Amino acid sequence: MSTIIMTQCWPLQGMNASQKAVLISLADNANDDGVCWPSVAYIAVRTCLSERAVQNAIKFLQEVKILAVEDRNGRSNVYTIKADNYTPNPRKSCTHNHQ
Repeated sequence: MSTIIMTQCWPLQGMNASQKAVLISLADNANDDGVCWPSVAYIAVRTCLSERAVQNAIKFLQEVKILAVEDRNGRSNVYTIKADNYTPNPRKSCTHNHQ
């Protein structure tokens, strides 16, 4: 686990709860360079999401350029978190009031 990557990811806004959960799960597995290779099944168990929901979240994280994915044919993909690349949609943020 990299506290550097976790610290970069926790404050990020502009994603739904599933997307954030997958990002935090990946960050929790990442080294200080943001690299990790957990399976989709492992992320699903950790986040209490379906494998399809995890795949959709990973797709979103790729689209917004916070995550690079290297396919390793038949083995777990290699994920690289790039928190500095992320520009959130200003209209989409957490709506919960913190008390």
